[in-house]
Amino acid sequence: MKSFLLNLGIALIWLLLSQETSAVTFAIGFLIGFVFVAAFRAVLGSEHYVRNSLAFVRFVLVFMREFLVANVKVAWTVLARRRTALHPNFITYDVAGLTPFEILLLSYCISLTPGTTTVQVSDDFQTLIVHALDADAPDAIRADIDRTLKRGILSFTR
Repeated sequence: MKSFLLNLGIALIWLLLSQETSAVTFAIGFLIGFVFVAAFRAVLGSEHYVRNSLAFVRFVLVFMREFLVANVKVAWTVLARRRTALHPNFITYDVAGLTPFEILLLSYCISLTPGTTTVQVSDDFQTLIVHALDADAPDAIRADIDRTLKRGILSFTR
């Protein structure tokens, strides 16, 4: 938390010293602050902050790629496939061992990705029920969620 506050302080100082106050100026200051904190991470004890921040950026990029790929797949499914060739179905996804925040973030990411929607979280927070537009291979859908979304979320939350 100290590293984030230092980063934020550097961004605010940058914003106050610049001639123009805007979100872009603040973002530049935040980036300069991050480079400063990353360069002196051994002295400041900010290894965890730098690692989690970079993992979060990687996750955002992976999610954006998955979002675009899912949009193309759904558009192709709607425009080119026959209705009888679709296999919509509900599948269960195991979230045992995740914190409530990680489950919430994962369920939001699943719902934001076109073609899948989180329908319900079990009362014991052990499984998600997910509806998929084309679920002819439920194990492949689970593996894809594990490989992209779950791994990305765990990389910056732990």
